[in-house]
Amino acid sequence: MSIRKRVLGMFLTLACIILPGPVTALVLDGKVIDGKDPVEGARVRIHGDAIFVLTDAQGEFHLSTPVEAAGSIVVTAGKLGWVTGGVKITKNTSYTTIVITPVPDEDDPDYDFITPHKSLVDLRDEPDQLRKLRMRSHATYRENCNICHFEPTCFLCHRDIYDQWSTSFHSQSVTDPWVQQLYTGMDAEGSQNTGPGYRIDNPNDVGNCADCHAPSAAINAPGKTDLRVVYNRGVTVYPTSIGYKSTERTEIEKKAGSVNASGVHCDFCHKIKSVEVNDRPGVDGAIALTRANMKDVPGTIQGKLPTMFVYGPFDDVVDFSPVSIQAVTSPMVASYNPIYTSSDYCSACHQHRSDNGLPLINTYEEWKNSPYAEASIECQACHMQPDLEMARGTVVTGDAEKYWAPIESRDMETVKRHDFLGGHKNMMAGAAALRIETRQDNGQLRVRIGVENVNTGHHIPTGIAIRNMLLLVTPVLASGDTLEFTGQNVVPEYGGMGPVESGNYAGYPGKGFAMVFGDDEGNSAVMDWQATRILEDTRIEAKTTDISEYFFKLPATPSPISIHTHLIYRRAYKPLADIKKWELEDIPVSSDVTVITMK
Repeated sequence: MSIRKRVLGMFLTLACIILPGPVTALVLDGKVIDGKDPVEGARVRIHGDAIFVLTDAQGEFHLSTPVEAAGSIVVTAGKLGWVTGGVKITKNTSYTTIVITPVPDEDDPDYDFITPHKSLVDLRDEPDQLRKLRMRSHATYRENCNICHFEPTCFLCHRDIYDQWSTSFHSQSVTDPWVQQLYTGMDAEGSQNTGPGYRIDNPNDVGNCADCHAPSAAINAPGKTDLRVVYNRGVTVYPTSIGYKSTERTEIEKKAGSVNASGVHCDFCHKIKSVEVNDRPGVDGAIALTRANMKDVPGTIQGKLPTMFVYGPFDDVVDFSPVSIQAVTSPMVASYNPIYTSSDYCSACHQHRSDNGLPLINTYEEWKNSPYAEASIECQACHMQPDLEMARGTVVTGDAEKYWAPIESRDMETVKRHDFLGGHKNMMAGAAALRIETRQDNGQLRVRIGVENVNTGHHIPTGIAIRNMLLLVTPVLASGDTLEFTGQNVVPEYGGMGPVESGNYAGYPGKGFAMVFGDDEGNSAVMDWQATRILEDTRIEAKTTDISEYFFKLPATPSPISIHTHLIYRRAYKPLADIKKWELEDIPVSSDVTVITMK
């Protein structure tokens, strides 16, 4: 067959499969069973649709919903603790039965986590032959991924989500230089014993950092996993380029644990069965996994691609193609789990107290006590916002989009971004608002500033204690001169000692916002593992306002005065950044220029 005819056939096939047909009402009765007995409380819907119904005590359901039917319709059934199932029907079907199976009870400690990166194995000796097979497979559906791909990866089917995740702090929780330098005591130039380092202070204790930063490595040794070892083993074979790898290369990466160097990665997160809200970090007492061995589960299809089990927030993810007319099966099976839309899920690593009770990371508890929790606004609402940039509402993109994306676009609000923005300029901008009031009296200018936490569902700043925010107040005359400061509220030492031009604002009119730890030797702004007490906590709670006042001497000659107020966010204390030779970015939060006329 000519290439032209082949391409034409491809488009005709696509048109038959994905072009919408007339809108009609689907009225369907049916039953959900486990192969024998009825399953109560299963969520039944058209694949990708927003409307669902629950099965009754007899496992029966009645579904009535509009549907654009051009061919087959996929009806799915999902329930917590069960592998999601489904069937293909036509618009004229009036009754159907859906079989679902329980998720295995036991967690398999021998499970090998799947790499998120593109790590496809070339099973053909001749690259030209492989290229031809891929072209034919992707063009006509007559052959599927099994022909070329030996190992499934997250990148393969979730390209957009992978690209977002790969820019996140989650993906860099092992490899981020700041993390490693705080753990080992190095600086940015590789000098040893420079500034604070957990292993310097605790040479005989590896600590529990890996329980959140490298959870797939730490799961087998909670509280006893060396984060530097995870880095050294993984990064030496860490994927540095996108392309095909040999079977030998893949085995080397797997044995070295390069997937562990991927930090908080896809396959780990989607193996989380439940989270116990407590003060333990990650896999050391908060997270329960199901690393399911699907080989023995009835109904799962075994082929060249090993079956991969995941939990997720959707109850309609099936292991057969909803669009292809061929018998294309997915390497992934899924189970609905509502915890993925709950802040409790995030608490696993964003709520942690030290053995002496200090809140090392208290973000979840801050949220829990905020108006956001009262209004049922979960962490995911802000940190996993809907991906409105995507052309269609689907989490399946890349090589597999033609096979797995719903015929109907999902509700865009349910398709969440995976870059998990936190202390990022896009999130911090406008997180707090400024209110400026002035008064002139007896030759003095009083500036009263309110800083309101308007858009953050927890304290601002939050996270580890070195996060801080600085308020800078500068009244400027028309001549460009600044007014003489006569007040007492100034930026503390963690704002930086030295020239202002270098970003050192200690002693500058303003204020610092941070939770500052101290130790038993009288040191201030120490690291969390060194802390024995909280010296101060000036952070701003959600929907509350901090008020501070600043006094300046008015000039003898009347002049317009421009009061420049800036609120900036920093990911670390300035003195710490100087010691570690880090490039510290001043992230703008809010600013204001108020112009007054002297009386």
